[in-house]
Amino acid sequence: MSRYLRQLAGLALMGLLAACGASSQTSGNFSQSDALALAEAAQGDLQLTGAMLGDASSTAFSAQGQADSLEANAQAWGLPRRNVLILRAVGIMYLPLASSANCSINTTPSTPTDTDNDGVPASATTTYNCSYTGPGNTSYSLKGSIALQDTNDNQPYSGYSVAFDRFASRLAGNNFAIERTLQGSYSIDKQDATLFKITKNYTHTVTKTVFNNTYTGSLAFNVSKTYAPDNDGNSDPWDAGTFTVDKASPGSATWTRNNNTRNLIWYTDPTLHWNRTVCQNPLGRLMNFDSGAKEFVYINPAGEKSTLRIEFSGCGQFSVTLNGQPVE
Repeated sequence: MSRYLRQLAGLALMGLLAACGASSQTSGNFSQSDALALAEAAQGDLQLTGAMLGDASSTAFSAQGQADSLEANAQAWGLPRRNVLILRAVGIMYLPLASSANCSINTTPSTPTDTDNDGVPASATTTYNCSYTGPGNTSYSLKGSIALQDTNDNQPYSGYSVAFDRFASRLAGNNFAIERTLQGSYSIDKQDATLFKITKNYTHTVTKTVFNNTYTGSLAFNVSKTYAPDNDGNSDPWDAGTFTVDKASPGSATWTRNNNTRNLIWYTDPTLHWNRTVCQNPLGRLMNFDSGAKEFVYINPAGEKSTLRIEFSGCGQFSVTLNGQPVE
């Protein structure tokens, strides 16, 4: 089985589990299927965090381009390198050749300025209107736009912002289809030599069909958190460090599924440790957390509390629990 199909099979399995859990009993007015769907959206946010700190250097992309065609074809389309990591985060592992029919990918300006060569242009917007078929007869669709803006294009790691305008990715294969829509923005900004501030204000909507079962869930984030690079003595502050969302000042999230809207709080407990240096591998580099946990808490009108916990025990290895019980 190709690496593309292995990735897609994993995504389809999660969707099947969520669909099969629809009859589960509720726990604090939060069902197992609710928990599975929320966990997937939360993992999507972790993937985007990985894209935020992923290695967008020209050296990394040159090496990756020899392993698969995404980076090489993205370069032919003129995509900013950071943009390609965002595509990986939403599950896009393949782009067609730049001459392909039914595919329009345009970046404005056509040759963005990137003085510090960090993979983030001074300012550029990429617009997608693209439908194509990839390896394994998987169909893809990309629509909407992604805008990137460097905080200081003369200084690598100064920070940058990402803005999504109805950006939608869809991939479909045998008995499954997954569509993700992103709207809003997030940013990372350097505060000083030892601290970065991350602000997220965006909505991640997932629609999934597996064996004719379809569900839609939407998670809207509103949070400020910090990232503190490890004191490891190298020049890359984004290769390893700690994320903190203080339990005493948690982030907020609005979770909508099956016409039900729930207001959640979320925080790290303990703090999440990002470790791209140790955990990096070609297709898994976007979930390179090796310890820590995120908790999402919902209290229903009756005062019943539901806690969804995503906890990492090693490089990309994590468990999901609802009120202390495995979500499966």
